[in-house]
Amino acid sequence: LLEIVHVNLEGVHAIANMLRSLKALASFASTAGGRVSAVRISSASTASRRPFCRAAGVVGGSSGCSFAISLRGGGDDLPSSSSGASPPCAASSFSTAASREETKWTKLADPAPGSPFHHAFPVHDLEVAKHFYGEVLGCAEGRSSEKWQDYSLMGHQIVCHWVGNDYRCIDYTNPVDGDDVPVPHFGLALTEEQFHELADRIRAAGVKFIIEPHLRFQGQPGEQWTMFFKDPSGNNLEFKAMSNQDNLFAKYNVVD
Repeated sequence: LLEIVHVNLEGVHAIANMLRSLKALASFASTAGGRVSAVRISSASTASRRPFCRAAGVVGGSSGCSFAISLRGGGDDLPSSSSGASPPCAASSFSTAASREETKWTKLADPAPGSPFHHAFPVHDLEVAKHFYGEVLGCAEGRSSEKWQDYSLMGHQIVCHWVGNDYRCIDYTNPVDGDDVPVPHFGLALTEEQFHELADRIRAAGVKFIIEPHLRFQGQPGEQWTMFFKDPSGNNLEFKAMSNQDNLFAKYNVVD
């Protein structure tokens, strides 16, 4: 519910601007499936300006004219209130203006603290992706359509987009501490306990490691556990665990 009330207009230009705003708001309401109601024009200015109110098709009161605009989304099926209060919105559903049907929803995961990252990537088969990300990695599924799926990767949003059955990730490699690291790749920096639990989970699922779990940069500030594997579309994932989590962004020159 959008209420715009008690707007005073001064002069011809102000009323002209108001009329343009009304036209734009009416267009918005029509597009959104809503409607414009309760249009009222009044002014604190002198009675000599009331003809502009009549020109707008609204009869002003004895003290002048003003306007108020009420936009109600969803059309005539929404309840109205004589007090002007907005109807309550259910926490577990959302009513779409296009279909006028309730979209039932639930939440299976919470966002990560702070600013969760968003990463979207292509896949060749959504059902296969659902098994890998939902079952193998254990990611809770969020919104989905026939063309894409959201997942919570420990509270971060990753999205599988179907781009065609022939898609497979094209690999490039770069040497890092003796390993040919596949690029592009993505993943998370875990705790050591989480890292080894995930490594066991991946082994149990029969997923092949591109780079086996091991400790790299040993004895350096950036010492970390790392492992690489692919999803069924060939997208590369790396999960790591810093020996000292505070050193994730330690700045120094690494000599390969």
